[in-house]
Amino acid sequence: MLRMTCPHFLSHDLVRETFLRGDTLKLTSSLPVNKTTVGSVINMGSGLIHLELIGFDTILDQGFAAVVTHLTSLRVLNLRGCTKVGQKTIETAAKRCPNLTTVNLNYTSVSPVSLVPLLLTCQKHLEVLKLAGISSWANTTIVKALSLLPQGGVLCFPALRTLKLRQTSLTDISLNLLLPSCPALRRLDISFTGIRHPHQFMQGSRIALEKLSLTSTAVSSDFLVTAISCIPSLRILSIGALGGGPGQAPAIRNTTAMTLTDDALSCLVDVLDTYESIKSISLVGNTKLGMTGGRNRALADFVARIGRRLKVLNLAGIPSLRSEDLIGLLVDNAGQEPSRLQELILNNTAVDDDAAPYISSCSSLETLEVAGTKFTSRGLFTIVDACTLLTKLDLTSCRGVRIVDRRRFFQVCDYK
Repeated sequence: MLRMTCPHFLSHDLVRETFLRGDTLKLTSSLPVNKTTVGSVINMGSGLIHLELIGFDTILDQGFAAVVTHLTSLRVLNLRGCTKVGQKTIETAAKRCPNLTTVNLNYTSVSPVSLVPLLLTCQKHLEVLKLAGISSWANTTIVKALSLLPQGGVLCFPALRTLKLRQTSLTDISLNLLLPSCPALRRLDISFTGIRHPHQFMQGSRIALEKLSLTSTAVSSDFLVTAISCIPSLRILSIGALGGGPGQAPAIRNTTAMTLTDDALSCLVDVLDTYESIKSISLVGNTKLGMTGGRNRALADFVARIGRRLKVLNLAGIPSLRSEDLIGLLVDNAGQEPSRLQELILNNTAVDDDAAPYISSCSSLETLEVAGTKFTSRGLFTIVDACTLLTKLDLTSCRGVRIVDRRRFFQVCDYK
């Protein structure tokens, strides 16, 4: 709050003397803090339980190690974006922080080999492990790390519930080695990886996943449906830009690279129709959806049978999504409940004012994003009037709305 309202008031001395206390601390590189401020964290000693140091990409590995060695009671360690964090920091944490339950090393330089000592120390009670965006995480380095385990030693994570391997070079080989050691896993993010056969580690598995992220992976439609059919406990599913592959941003805009078709979506709907816990789905960037003509469109069927039951639905970046595909949001009989949607994302689609009556029926809607669509102020007035809980509205590049009105549309509605 201080950083946003009066950043000039903050300084290294103020942070050190006022905020370095208690059992929880979060510092980010956007604050007016530096290496000296981070070094002062050692004064919090064994009283510190939860530490987040985010985005300090100029501080060296040994600098973080020198801090961690004094924090023997840590349970949560988040070093996201501290790109120079590596072997020294992890070795120190393994020796001095035996009670860690949450470790976030996203976008650091921690290799699989250097992480082994920490995993051996904390494996029995580790609950969250995040390793996104680390280039050294590949099949060969995973195999090498496992080969360095003590003779007869195994890695088993009975308490691990969240595993994030997003934007790494891992493939099915690594996942088939790692996931059997995580029987309690509930949240798995393997987006932008080389995964192709997720059904291999889902079939016959006792893992009851609640969240699965496969965005921009080269998973085929058949393998996707097979994998999802093994997870009746699913609550959150992200399958955007399927076929894009790891780190292939240009491919995401290439329709021919996409693998999720209308036929595949229809099969997926039949599976998800019986999943009572599902609450969030992202289909963003699946550019082949909606390309099949006819009256019984797969997207319309998806919205009517699955979409209206969700709390969060992301259909952005599907150029063939039309307004009539959203008709399923309406209540079609006396016994049907209103749509549960709280967040609806339709950016860069072909929807327009014709969708206003359908969206207006979502009485729980809080967030609506229609950037780059054909909506005009007239259609949006209808939605804002009907959806009284709506507080966030993204109208970026919405040419039907005057530029001066896009960021203050709620005020415009008040004076219309």
